[in-house]
Amino acid sequence: MDRTAEPVISLRGVSKDYESGAGVVHAMREVTLVVQPGEFLAMVGTSGSGKSTLMNVVGCLDRPTRGTYHLSGIDVGGRTNDARAVVRNRLIGFIFQGFNLLARTTALENVELPLQYRGVARSERRRRALEALTAVGLGDRVHHTPNQLSGGQQQRVAIARALVTNPPLLLADEPTGNLDTRTSLEVLALLQHLNRTVGITIVLVTHEHDIAMCASRVVTMSDGRVVSDQTNASPHNASSELARLPVVEDSPSSAPQDSLADPRERRRRLLGGPIPFSVFAAAFAGTLGGVALGVLYDGVILQRRIVWIPLLCALLGETFVAARYGARRLGGPLTRDQRGRFAVTYTVVFLTLAASVALVGVGWLPAAELHRLQHASVPGVLALLVALTLAVSLARFLLVTFFSPKAAE
Repeated sequence: MDRTAEPVISLRGVSKDYESGAGVVHAMREVTLVVQPGEFLAMVGTSGSGKSTLMNVVGCLDRPTRGTYHLSGIDVGGRTNDARAVVRNRLIGFIFQGFNLLARTTALENVELPLQYRGVARSERRRRALEALTAVGLGDRVHHTPNQLSGGQQQRVAIARALVTNPPLLLADEPTGNLDTRTSLEVLALLQHLNRTVGITIVLVTHEHDIAMCASRVVTMSDGRVVSDQTNASPHNASSELARLPVVEDSPSSAPQDSLADPRERRRRLLGGPIPFSVFAAAFAGTLGGVALGVLYDGVILQRRIVWIPLLCALLGETFVAARYGARRLGGPLTRDQRGRFAVTYTVVFLTLAASVALVGVGWLPAAELHRLQHASVPGVLALLVALTLAVSLARFLLVTFFSPKAAE
């Protein structure tokens, strides 16, 4: 670390008081603390020691009652809530004990969120989110939702979300509190790696002294004061500790939290579960969009009517939308079973509606074709419908597979 550089955190005589029915509560008392760039500091203390209050002040979530606070040279102690929110978004990455991930969005979308608040363009925030997830070892889990990830993987997503803005300071509030020993060591090993290789400054709040010993500096708080500030010359190496643990198959860190031993449940997950109605609605919107583009191409570019062009555009539009929206809606690409069910269901419904329109003689078919169908034999019409259903279903299945972000088997 560079001791000549501007401190990342500089607290001078900071106090925080709260009014209560019993009088004034002194949550922090004259705290002075300086954290240099590249430090890994652990803050320990029992409940009520003031470490959470200090974390809130350092994280620009609260203002000190007295004293000064500079973050990377910026005086943030007396700023308004909105001004502190801007500084917080620009300079601090947060990791919480409860992960605080959005349940119905993918890992990629969760990591993109801070960049979206900044107004970063979609393509740029997608690129940076992918880089952050790859950096924490989740490059193959970007389309998974939180309930499809283990506790350790969810915490890695939270770390990636904190890193995606390239903040100079990472605040970790009990990041291993909800994790088992193995997963806790995995998270600590990742934090140590980021601190040592990337040089990011980390302040970790914990009540566990063995967790604190993985940091290079340990600050102990009691009754709102800093009672000890010691350099840890030989921090525990989380990677080495992890290597000494016995290998456990299907450990919680590698298996989803909601995995079940029931074979029927495993089969249900393999098949992918039901397809939300919104996927079919999105595909229908793609159909309409494809037809509109095809008709426009016919009328403006070719200046003639070629029936198969709008139909082909509709097929491409609906399968592309179904594949992409389905992956986003379900947290991952449609499985083979889901693609097959979508193709058959959509084809049957679509042809049923088309046949109904044709039989009532709305007139979208040429008169000669309509006359031929009305006088055809019932077995012939049924054979035609079956053949058409199979052919179109196969085409939809292959196109959805082609357009899927990643094959899911």
